[in-house]
Amino acid sequence: MTGPARPTDESPAEASGGDPTARRPDGDAPHYDVFISYSQHLDRDVATVFQRGMENFGRPWYRPVRLRVFRDMTHLAASPDLQGDIERALARSRWLVVMASPLAAASPWVRAEIDWWVANKPGTRVLLAWTDGQLEWDREAQDFDWSRTDALPREQMRKLLAVAPGCPRWVDLRWLRAQIDERGSVPVNDPRLLADVAEFVAPVQGRSKADLIGHHLRLRRQRNRLVAATILVLTALLVTATALGLTADRQRDIATERQLAATSRQLVAEAASIQDARPDLARQLLVEAYRLSHTEQAVGALLGSGSLPRVLHTGPTSGALAFGPHGRLLAAADDGGVTLFDTATGRAVSTLDGPRRFTRSVAFAADGRMLAEGDNTGRIRLWDVSDATAPRLLGSARPVGDAQHVAFAGTAPLLVVGTGTQSVLLDVRDPDRPRITGGSPSAESALGFGAAAHPEGHLVATGAGDDRVRLMRLSPSGKLSSLHTFAAPSATLDFSPSGHLLATSGEEGVVELWDVADPRHPVLRTTLNNPSPSLFPVLAFAADGRTLATGADDGTIQLWDLSDPLRPQQGDRLTGHTRSPDALAFSPDGRILASSAADGPPRADDANLRETTVRLWNVAGPHGSSAQASLPAGQLSGQPFAPDGRTVVTGRPGALWQVGGVPEPRRLATLPAFNRGGQSFSFSPDGRTLATGHPLGFWDVSDPSHPRRRDGPREVEAPQNVVYGPDGTLLAAATPLGPVRLWDVRDPDRPRALGTLSGSGAGPSSYTGGVPVAFAADRDLVAAVRKDGGAVHLWDISRPDKPVRTGAITLRNAGAGALTTSTDGRTLFVGDTQGTVTSWDITDPRRPRSVGASQRHSGKLTHLAAHPTRDMLAGVDEYGAIRLWDVGDPAAPREVALLADGGSHDTTGLAFSPDGGLIAVSTMNSTRLWHTDVDTILQRLCAESPRITESQWKQYLPDRPYDPPCA
Repeated sequence: MTGPARPTDESPAEASGGDPTARRPDGDAPHYDVFISYSQHLDRDVATVFQRGMENFGRPWYRPVRLRVFRDMTHLAASPDLQGDIERALARSRWLVVMASPLAAASPWVRAEIDWWVANKPGTRVLLAWTDGQLEWDREAQDFDWSRTDALPREQMRKLLAVAPGCPRWVDLRWLRAQIDERGSVPVNDPRLLADVAEFVAPVQGRSKADLIGHHLRLRRQRNRLVAATILVLTALLVTATALGLTADRQRDIATERQLAATSRQLVAEAASIQDARPDLARQLLVEAYRLSHTEQAVGALLGSGSLPRVLHTGPTSGALAFGPHGRLLAAADDGGVTLFDTATGRAVSTLDGPRRFTRSVAFAADGRMLAEGDNTGRIRLWDVSDATAPRLLGSARPVGDAQHVAFAGTAPLLVVGTGTQSVLLDVRDPDRPRITGGSPSAESALGFGAAAHPEGHLVATGAGDDRVRLMRLSPSGKLSSLHTFAAPSATLDFSPSGHLLATSGEEGVVELWDVADPRHPVLRTTLNNPSPSLFPVLAFAADGRTLATGADDGTIQLWDLSDPLRPQQGDRLTGHTRSPDALAFSPDGRILASSAADGPPRADDANLRETTVRLWNVAGPHGSSAQASLPAGQLSGQPFAPDGRTVVTGRPGALWQVGGVPEPRRLATLPAFNRGGQSFSFSPDGRTLATGHPLGFWDVSDPSHPRRRDGPREVEAPQNVVYGPDGTLLAAATPLGPVRLWDVRDPDRPRALGTLSGSGAGPSSYTGGVPVAFAADRDLVAAVRKDGGAVHLWDISRPDKPVRTGAITLRNAGAGALTTSTDGRTLFVGDTQGTVTSWDITDPRRPRSVGASQRHSGKLTHLAAHPTRDMLAGVDEYGAIRLWDVGDPAAPREVALLADGGSHDTTGLAFSPDGGLIAVSTMNSTRLWHTDVDTILQRLCAESPRITESQWKQYLPDRPYDPPCA
């Protein structure tokens, strides 16, 4: 063995014991089973691997090491007597293993270790491990062939053979050196290493090699079985722990989902509580509520969010408001002039600059190209607003001392200017040089009074002193002549669009309605009792002439239904303003009501005054509405949309309207109607043909701007409703007095009558536009209401010329009024006369099965429509209530939303667009459109409201980090 301080290229041999500190009973020094002698440079790695193999042989991993091997100098004391330390280690060893190699043969330390062993220990306990060089045994000479052997020291081996004759025990480990050179290490369980190690371990332990290897293999099998069992147990524990972990994660996820859903519902409730006072913040809360969790409350609130008023911050306005004739432009007067707003976006388009005066009034000309504004100095300015983004001053005049009211006289180029004491007329044909053409006598009082011009321009009403109104005729030449003066409140005046009614208001909130059809003899029709008092209430008529809005000092706005002027009915009360409205104005289509009030933040120039805010309210007649758009036409069929969803057809009047890709719906073409009550028009699935009822006919609408009438059937047929089958080859025509007939319409120019659904007919509600027949998707199945409405029949139409009734659905204590099927055609939804929606499984039409019901409507169901891509159902009842259900589980329909639509009682149609992005609801004279695509609604809410502030966030979401939803 080489020592620790070799004089040449050698270093100390390494030694380690499985337990070098182990003690024997006969002394305190450690004892070793084997002493390995080797040359440091050549045999160190081989000795290391061989030592590990000896120490691990014949023992499982859980038992202590049995062999103790000396292979290192680290446990020798650092002393100058290194040779003595080595000899003492040899003396405590039972076996000597010599790593045979040419370098070992030349090492004086290896020679000295062999010499010491021969002199002091049995020579039979020397083992040879051949690691390099040549080693050859001569059997005849019983000695090594020294002519060929260079791996052993010759002199020391002859001494060994002299005391222990015969071939010593040795193994060839040269392969081990090659493996170490290639791979760096050899596994201790390598079969070759086990066999070679066994050659040495067997004599050391006094056992046969076969017994030793067998014992080792048995221990290895035991170990493997134990390891396998341990792995199985650990795997089972891991699987169990994983399952428990996944369960715990799922429970945490469920808990988190529930918490988010609860927070979402809370935000929806918070938004509802502030939607009138703080609609912008309510919008932000609704967006965040949906972002947290798609609860039915959040979805419903989004679908109904169109009823939230929009707030326009205009600065220190005076309160004067006017809509342009097309409704897209709103003029709001302020201290410095007039701001023009785009009503679609709510954004300021431009500001009319001028001298800093107090603007009192604004008005648009009939064509919308000119705007007049009057200020407190009496100056009138005329503006060209044909390009609203770049208004141009045309001219100005100062005919009076205070222009409190301005109004264009119908389509005439005349402007009525009211001063509070008199009215004057300006001829604005040459707007560069407006000139006075006439005026009214001065009133006895200098108090401010109203002025209004008749829609046709031939009549002017103006205040004429305390509680008096003067009616004057306006001649084409611009002269005013007094017709009649009568006692009436005169603070605010407004003619109805028809001109037959004049609304007047005065002190103590009195509002009177006067019939001025004969202006020489006006008749008081009624006095409105405003629910909230007001000193000088402002008022405005809607375009339908049946709706009036009045303001009150508490900031509320009362809508009135004047369908019967003798018995006006209160409609909705709009709340949100905190101070009395200064002005009210309806858009030309009557769908938007604008109001202004000085209830904004304190003004920068005077903290005692407040900025004015303008609110835009969605209304439908005397009620609030959540619809996003409106058509001035009504009566929809069950299939009013073209397949691309961009075009819709109405039946009263018959017309095609573009509703997609345009800011506002626009008429494309007019269709002649042969029924004064309106027509039923339905689009074919390919969008190229319109079928019409009463009488039955067809239109080519490949170009919807230029529809062309086709040659239709010559039979006398007057169907109330027409409905296409899914593939467009069949048409069901329902007549009020006869059964439903099927038509082959593959060639619209030559439709062919097929079979009839005997006993079917118009149900109790179909006369109002309901469709008593529904195709079951692409199945050869159709449902039709029995003529008396008491049942729904299912028909097999695989042979449409001979339809066969397969099953029936009978409703208890109610009649069937509306039908629709799910998109897969396996569920039929029936609306009845008691307001109940029932769902039926018609997978087997011979045995339809009731699966669920919802009774949320208070009146009979007149229309049902199924969403084309989602599990959503829409229904409308006789009172105009529009409800949406989630029918993902037909057994338990869940109401999602109640859409505000003004409570129309004459609903005539209900339909989803083909992509489901719109829902349309019609009356006899109008059609409202709602967006049902949530992404579109979210974008609109974000565009209509400023981002939620950090302080607002902390108020409503204190436990969540600030993360505004519209960032």
